[in-house]
Amino acid sequence: MTKKYISIVFLFLAFSITLHAQELLLPLEVNPAKTGQIAKTETTEKENVAPVHLPFVEDFSYPGPYPDPALWVDSFAYINPGFALHPKTIGSATFDALNQYGEIYEHASSNLFQFSADKLTSQPIRLDSVFEPVPMALNPADSIILSFYFQPQGRGSAPRDRDSLVVEFLHTPGYYIEDPENPDEEIWVDDFWESVWRSDGSTLNAFLAENDSTYFKRVAIHIENEVYFRNNFQFRFRNYASFPIGKTPDNFAGNTSIWNVDYITLDYGRSAGDMFYYDIAFAAPAQSMLRKYQSMPWSHYIVNPETHLRSRFNLFITNLDNTTYNYSYRYFIEDEDGTQKNYSGGTWNIAPFHLQGYQTYQQHANPLLIPNPLPTNPASARQFTIRHIIREGSQGDDLPRNDTISFHQIFDNYFAYDDGIPESGYGLIGNNARGAIRFVLSHTDTLEAVQFYFNPTVNNQNQKPFYLKIWKNLDPLEILYESEVLNTEFASGINRFVTYELNPPILVSDTIYVGWKQISSDFLNIGFDRNNNAADEIFYNTFGEWIPTMYEGALMIRPIFGQALITHTPEFDKPQEISIYPNPVRGQKIMIDYPLNHEMNPEIRIFDTTGRLVYSGRFERETDVSSLGNGLYLLQIVNHGQSKTITSRFIIAR
Repeated sequence: MTKKYISIVFLFLAFSITLHAQELLLPLEVNPAKTGQIAKTETTEKENVAPVHLPFVEDFSYPGPYPDPALWVDSFAYINPGFALHPKTIGSATFDALNQYGEIYEHASSNLFQFSADKLTSQPIRLDSVFEPVPMALNPADSIILSFYFQPQGRGSAPRDRDSLVVEFLHTPGYYIEDPENPDEEIWVDDFWESVWRSDGSTLNAFLAENDSTYFKRVAIHIENEVYFRNNFQFRFRNYASFPIGKTPDNFAGNTSIWNVDYITLDYGRSAGDMFYYDIAFAAPAQSMLRKYQSMPWSHYIVNPETHLRSRFNLFITNLDNTTYNYSYRYFIEDEDGTQKNYSGGTWNIAPFHLQGYQTYQQHANPLLIPNPLPTNPASARQFTIRHIIREGSQGDDLPRNDTISFHQIFDNYFAYDDGIPESGYGLIGNNARGAIRFVLSHTDTLEAVQFYFNPTVNNQNQKPFYLKIWKNLDPLEILYESEVLNTEFASGINRFVTYELNPPILVSDTIYVGWKQISSDFLNIGFDRNNNAADEIFYNTFGEWIPTMYEGALMIRPIFGQALITHTPEFDKPQEISIYPNPVRGQKIMIDYPLNHEMNPEIRIFDTTGRLVYSGRFERETDVSSLGNGLYLLQIVNHGQSKTITSRFIIAR
């Protein structure tokens, strides 16, 4: 899942790509994880806040999207598990050009070359004294160090050379300095934020090359100025961002200038070489128990669960200390009623990460999925929680919060490869460009609707017409459904999927391809989840040939089956309104009785069980079906004048 992001259409992006690149991944303009939420009220009255005592430790291993208010004053940075690559522990703070509401900063448009963007400001901290194990006043001789880890770009857009990440200390209270023009006089200096560290922007590849392939670089800042040894010391991170010079405001991308910060520690009695922590932790999110999908319909799962379940989980467990520890691992699968099934991996040793990397012991790093983990009784929907837990010793380590990760497994009426949060926007260039994502069904079902996650863009540039398309095959091309001209829409709130109903719903089976056809060369910008890889299922066509995507990730398109999320109810088999006879059909024609106004130009459409349109024409009470073979068919009467559609079934059995 992972700030603030929804995509942006680059009007002049074609100038920065080759002519042969017809699919694009774009930055986002807004963060869907924050848009629609009410940001926390920022703390401005420091004297009303109880200061934080040392040690100050923050690893961002909580859901977010906002920072922990017990430690932080403001809400600008985005707390998430998805943008950083190989963080110290699960979760990090991401800095970009989007504010606490997930929108581009207003002052960005007037400061294209560089502008102040996100801030992450600590609560007041007791840097004058400590109280455990015994009360003691602090001074510069106590070797107080602020340390943290940082990474540019991650899975987002790299900060430019002129961009930067900065650490500042609040210099307060005011004080006197010598007047440089009159040495016998002093000048009063008000409170101000003093810059104590900075890093210039770079790509992640350049960062890795400069730091021996280390994904996160450690920084240690000694605090020695006596002015900071007070009962309300504060520090903050901030980033300076920019946009490409010479481009119009329509090209602004909010997740530009990405920085990721992790594992912040402020304490006394430290040295610059103190880079080890008594912390055994998870370093990546929990996974779906499904092999391919993040979610799928329960009715499709229970047909053959073994084809859908993964055989093992993949877990990243790290030891941030310099000592090998013995620890235990287990996981639980819990249903809606709290009933649990569990797996125990027992105890095992874990060596320090800096020596051997992540845990490789298979029972912990790649635990088997327990046999028959879920029931198989029919239900409209089910929900389960998979909870992974590690523990060192009987009491646990110094930071138990990162010792548990969870995944909420949803079985509803839709298929999803994505986790619901985009890190990028996916788009195609070219006239009549088409894109599709493949789904394999376990049984014949009624496809009722398709959900798209369209990324909002600056000046509504993503509001484009398109056709919703369903294909049975891409080569040779076999169309099951094409909608009327549709327009992109944007839902409010965090989950921005918009539902487009099929009219009529179609019966589908085996493999289907769900996607879209663009009407103009202006591409649609669709959410792209970069934390789950469904690249093998994504195809596009811009030159008359269907080819696989070159990007790893999951396109955020979800087919919906059944009627649970649909506002309309298809009207099947209503003899008081429509009658087809003989039924079953033994001859070459059917008779249709339906009380309608013929001046409204009614139309007949007939579909087979795959949803393929096999007949269409003007309404005739006696209709020739001699070209149709034996089988079940859906007959639809469309009364355009009344915007009314009636559907019924008939069988041919000659």
